[in-house]
Amino acid sequence: MTVRPIRVGICGSGWVATARHIPSFSRLNGVDVLAIYDRNGERARAVARRHKIPKAFSDLEKFLGSDLDVISICTPPWAHAKIARAALDAGIHVFTEKPMAMDEAEARSMVDAARRGGRLLCVSHNFLFSRSAIRADRLIRTLGPVQYVFGIQMSSPKRRLPPWYRELPAGLLFDEAPHMLYTLEHYLGAMELEDVRTVGQIEPHPSVVEVRFRAEMAVAQVTMLMEAPLSEWHIALVGEHGVVDLDLFRDITVGLRNDGQHEARDILRTSATALWGHAIGFTTSGTRFVTGRQFWGHDELISRFVDAVRTGAPSPVDPEQSVGVVRLMDEILVGLGER
Repeated sequence: MTVRPIRVGICGSGWVATARHIPSFSRLNGVDVLAIYDRNGERARAVARRHKIPKAFSDLEKFLGSDLDVISICTPPWAHAKIARAALDAGIHVFTEKPMAMDEAEARSMVDAARRGGRLLCVSHNFLFSRSAIRADRLIRTLGPVQYVFGIQMSSPKRRLPPWYRELPAGLLFDEAPHMLYTLEHYLGAMELEDVRTVGQIEPHPSVVEVRFRAEMAVAQVTMLMEAPLSEWHIALVGEHGVVDLDLFRDITVGLRNDGQHEARDILRTSATALWGHAIGFTTSGTRFVTGRQFWGHDELISRFVDAVRTGAPSPVDPEQSVGVVRLMDEILVGLGER
């Protein structure tokens, strides 16, 4: 018996749609990307031609009525909730980019629509499904419980950024901080905001933000620089017997064990392990990058989402966890005076 392919529609025609979502869905067996929607019809038609997508729409209602099983939302964040609710109410499964929604109330309305319609809702917490995070999951089990986490998120405004980010509350921080928040909660469990402060200001948004969290068994601190000279995202997980360093942008993870008395041989061993780990990771990630196979977890997450649609399994990203990330972001914005 022939099984009908899963029919996918893409909402939005910007970079994340063309560089991440469309390639990740298109590479899967039994999946057809059949339609694309953008308010700018010419832009939608141009992407459809380039990626051989049969239908292009500038009308959302007609797009949702084009016999789709799944939509993938790649629009600016303020459009996520409206589009997701409309799709879920129409019986369509939803995969959406982060930030999930503009506030907790919107996020909750999306989850409620998914439950009401009996359809999957999955938010793109893509870094959790990257090669570096999967390796970190394995390494941390050998290093004991996580006791402390610190992160650094430096973002250069000269790199490729969505043109609409300045319209968000707190600007680029609102768009990028969810990556740090969901990664921290993955390793620490539910977190409570302890403190948030800003250092410096780039009108109208903060340029340096420091945030502290507390979880049941550990604490975390993240410093986010929105006007840095280069872009680097790192998270260090400190366990009882060692440290795991996630280099999210390079998709590299290195595990370093306890260095004993920090004598010369201990330092050399730790240094050699770090250098070797980065060299291997750089070679592997670099090869994937130049051959067009580096997707920073989007491919793996979308594959698991499609499998869940097929089998009726739960979403690979629990929507309640995604709502929790939005709640933390709301609290951060209040602390910054942006709400």
